[in-house]
Amino acid sequence: MQKSAWKRLSVSVTAVALLAGVAACGGDKKDDKAAEGSAGPGKPAAAGKPAEAVNAAFEKTQSAKSAKFEMTMKMPGLGGEPLTLRSSGVMGWNPTVVDQRMTGLPGKDGAAAETRSVTIGTATYTDIGPEGAAKNDGKRWVKLDLAAMAKESGNDSKGLQQLLGGGQGQSQDPAQQMALLKASPNVKLVGEETVAGKRAQHYKGTLTVDEALKSNKGLEGLSEQDRQQLLGTVKQMGITQYDMDVWIDSGDLPVKLDMTMDTGKGRMEISETLTDYGTPADVQAPPADQTTDLLEKIKKMKESGGGIPSMAS
Repeated sequence: MQKSAWKRLSVSVTAVALLAGVAACGGDKKDDKAAEGSAGPGKPAAAGKPAEAVNAAFEKTQSAKSAKFEMTMKMPGLGGEPLTLRSSGVMGWNPTVVDQRMTGLPGKDGAAAETRSVTIGTATYTDIGPEGAAKNDGKRWVKLDLAAMAKESGNDSKGLQQLLGGGQGQSQDPAQQMALLKASPNVKLVGEETVAGKRAQHYKGTLTVDEALKSNKGLEGLSEQDRQQLLGTVKQMGITQYDMDVWIDSGDLPVKLDMTMDTGKGRMEISETLTDYGTPADVQAPPADQTTDLLEKIKKMKESGGGIPSMAS
């Protein structure tokens, strides 16, 4: 596999990361603190201006560091058929950890199968089950480290590796999603609604792809050429903007987060509900002797003159 092929792979994975909502990597702490305090002492942030409420919820979510979640992701599937994935589990952020179970991917007989995955930092480990293990030297876990893959591609840009390194975990991280919403120039209050039995304030905002890239601190290390290539790749997929909704409870924490993107192949929708903030997120990597590193497998194929293996296989 040539360096250019690795480069195309890394840019492709970056675009997927953006699709999943990894476009925001925090904000200016000084400005966030000032916005949090502007709601006034003793006054719930959700009762203040929309931007103030979202800023305060972003700060509170960052401090919580973990939560239980349920997520539904709807996206265009192969052959034009829509695909719906559902996952639930526990996650932590700063550092990123996720332990989740997902349903919706077709199994051996076409029926929806359940898959468990564990994310620690930049690496995601997927349990391929006993049947998968039988075809994988007896190992039932597959590791994919996106940051290592970005480095192997020959692009050692700090920004690109940070973006890729977020992987699946950051796409679910509510603090990252709140950071994306607070970067929106048009956040507005929709009204008070009930979500999962809780009264919450519903806020809405939009963000163009250009604005998302500009707001992403993790992309500061990209050259202008790489930035334009990334922007072009995402736009080729038909994405022009993110539509975001968040429901914030009286404790200034998001209880639900929705994100919608229109792509060239159809609409992608992500809806996530969050409970039990601060719950322990003790996530451990599977034993090394039961794990196959996908990157190492790709390297061996590269050495033997093979191509990039399908990410779907």
